[in-house]
Amino acid sequence: MAETNQLLINYYKKEEMKKVKKMMEEKVEVGEILENINMEWISKEEVLNIIGEDYESVIKGGKVAEDHKDKNTPIEIAKNYKKHFEEYNQNRKEICKEKNISNGTFQKYLRLNYLIPELQEIVNNKKLGINSAEHISFLDEKNQIKIAEIIQNYNYEITNKIAQKIKRDFRKDKNLGEKYILSKEKIESYKNERSFKIIFTQEEIEKYFIGVPDRKIKEYIIRILKNTKDI
Repeated sequence: MAETNQLLINYYKKEEMKKVKKMMEEKVEVGEILENINMEWISKEEVLNIIGEDYESVIKGGKVAEDHKDKNTPIEIAKNYKKHFEEYNQNRKEICKEKNISNGTFQKYLRLNYLIPELQEIVNNKKLGINSAEHISFLDEKNQIKIAEIIQNYNYEITNKIAQKIKRDFRKDKNLGEKYILSKEKIESYKNERSFKIIFTQEEIEKYFIGVPDRKIKEYIIRILKNTKDI
């Protein structure tokens, strides 16, 4: 079992290393690379070693992406991308080719157009990162207003991980027909939320989770635990 787990750990580490190298090819900024890497499988030091001191972000193929070259604000870039999105009849491939950006970067900036004006200003002032803002953009207006108030009144940092959890629960409540209400206390609970990974071998999955889709295994386990009196 220990040998199997070590093999899986090595596998996931290699996958994260591939992810780092792919983002480097797309000339993603170092901070954004670190935000998008799962530190459970690879350390920050290992990521920085892969990146190296000579790495230059934003520059791609010796050419600076047009919108970044002019040093426009994130929201100005987002509005520009939205304009191109409409002019090109929503053809992402053509836009990304012309603007010299990846589809992932284009998606992040495009989502900024769904933020309320208060949050757009906060993004421009660098009090909310683009990765975090992308997740927040999926929330309704009332919860976006709440986030803007929390950031402004408490100088609170909404990290990418917290933003992901906010979007997760918002979507979950929406699917259940429930109303998601954000608060400073709820954000604190996300900050203190603990999580850990349990690795199952393919043999164990086939033995104990027959017919259960991978994305449903967690729900399946929790449902069983709720119905078990003696845990």
